[in-house]
Amino acid sequence: MTAISTLLSVILMPANLLVYSKFAFNAKDDEIVGSLDFNSLFIALTIVISAIGLGLFASAKVHSYKFNIYANKLGNYAGIALVLFSAWLSTGGDSDAKIWNQKWQFYVGVMMPCSGGLLIANIATSCFQLQKPERV
Repeated sequence: MTAISTLLSVILMPANLLVYSKFAFNAKDDEIVGSLDFNSLFIALTIVISAIGLGLFASAKVHSYKFNIYANKLGNYAGIALVLFSAWLSTGGDSDAKIWNQKWQFYVGVMMPCSGGLLIANIATSCFQLQKPERV
C-alpha cells in the first residue's frame, strides 16, 4: 500500500499543490504556481520512490530476520531524524513562517488527515472484526 501511494504521489502531489495553492494563499494562482519549484519536488519524489524500491528489493532478496530488524530500526531512526531536521528548518528565516506563529486552524488542519485516517482505519477494521493488534 505504501509503494502504491508513493507511486501515485508522482501525479497527485503536484496536483495537490496546484489545487490547494489557490485556497491556501491570498494571491493569484499564477503567482503561487510560478513560485513552485517542481524540479525539487520531482527530485524528492524520485528519491522516495527509489528508497522504497530499494527496500522492497532488499526485502525480497535478503531472507534474514536480523536484517529486517536492523532495516526497521534504521528506518525508524531516519524518520525521527527527518522530523527533527524539519522542525529545525522551520524555526529559521522569516518570523511569519515559524511553526509556533501559526493560528490554531493550522494545527487542526495538519492534525485532521492523520486523526481522520486512524479513525477510519480503526472503524473499518472493527467492522471486519479483526483482532486489536491487527487493527493497528
